[in-house]
Amino acid sequence: MSLVLRSDDLPPDDRIEIIRDAIWAGVLPVEIDYDRPAADIEVLCRVFEAGPVNFSSARSTPTMLRRTPGLARQDHEPTVFLAVQVSGTTMVAQGDNQAVLRAGDMAVYDSTRPYTVLNTNRTELHYFQVPRGALALPDGTMDAIAGLRIGPDNNALAAVVAPYFDTLGSTDVLDHPTAGALVAGPSIDLLRALITTHLADEPAAAAPLQGSLVLRVREHVRKHLSDRDLSATTIAAAHHVSVRHLYAELERAGVGLQDTIRTLRLQECRRALRDPAFAHLTVSGVGARWGFVDASHFGRVFRREYGMTPREWRAAPV
Repeated sequence: MSLVLRSDDLPPDDRIEIIRDAIWAGVLPVEIDYDRPAADIEVLCRVFEAGPVNFSSARSTPTMLRRTPGLARQDHEPTVFLAVQVSGTTMVAQGDNQAVLRAGDMAVYDSTRPYTVLNTNRTELHYFQVPRGALALPDGTMDAIAGLRIGPDNNALAAVVAPYFDTLGSTDVLDHPTAGALVAGPSIDLLRALITTHLADEPAAAAPLQGSLVLRVREHVRKHLSDRDLSATTIAAAHHVSVRHLYAELERAGVGLQDTIRTLRLQECRRALRDPAFAHLTVSGVGARWGFVDASHFGRVFRREYGMTPREWRAAPV
């Protein structure tokens, strides 16, 4: 999905409402306040989706965005934002932290708690919205980073990360769906590295990558359930650790890798067997779709888990 919104194309009487509706639908519900009449508001907003990542850029006259307590409590998938300042001055506040951003600075905040983004003059920012589950960092880490200023003077990676995200937001690379999908994963990894680097000396972020390994492995497994070669070897390689280290961390967390893979695959098969979108597949085809290459084995483990065969489950009244 892509969206380009220009205030000059909008009738003044409806400008505020159209801008608000577009942000609510394309990014996240927030209250938007302006310091001038609708006819004098200038906005150029671009929104793109690349896999799990939502990229948006906004050039505008002064605005204040508020994620109110009521909006934050609404049911939604928790997301994390990275704001990258291109020009002008912006204040970002969440929890006990408040950051003043100038060109080259960044800040992180999340959708589950109230926040304020105040653009005090004509500004341009890029916003990158990532599912909190995909980022896979402990809650304490996210609480500690939210609302802090991140810049080249206080983070070793900022001089690399800010230009990278600025390039994504400023060029037409995201106009190409294939290119956009390819940069989604590396963008999440880079944001995770930026956060953990910034909090390296904070108690809340002691060994954050180590502490989040199990979370990241779970997320990786969910995304690759259909891969027939999903194994400790491929998972360890994807996370740049040894198989021995992977098993040690999972054991410490009380997680059985094979049990986790099997359970998640069975859950997907159970759902797919009742999903009209998969009605064209045979029962064995559904099993194979989620990594069960042996139909007999699939039937046995499904029955052991749910008390009936996959065929019986598919035929049972909803």
